[in-house]
Amino acid sequence: MVQPNDVVNVITFVDEWTRCIGSGYQKDSLYRHGKFDSCTAQWNDVKTAMKAKRASDPNEARKILETTHYKKNLGSDLKQSPTAGVIWDLKERPGWDEVEE
Repeated sequence: MVQPNDVVNVITFVDEWTRCIGSGYQKDSLYRHGKFDSCTAQWNDVKTAMKAKRASDPNEARKILETTHYKKNLGSDLKQSPTAGVIWDLKERPGWDEVEE
């Protein structure tokens, strides 16, 4: 049984892969790291999402998706940001709370 989009949304992973192979992202990768990104992790995520989409049980599909690069490295957790430590440093407290007089 194919999983519905609220369980496995393959488009999210395809979007991440197309963002990665895009010229803007590749330009940023070249500038930040000195090389182009092969986007292997994102392509593997697309394949994993297709596998999860075909899973017979929704819980099994969710478990498969937890192994993806997208779920492990992206999202709202700033510590997982791909630019943390490369472009900006993480702070314990945001700097805008401190006012110098």
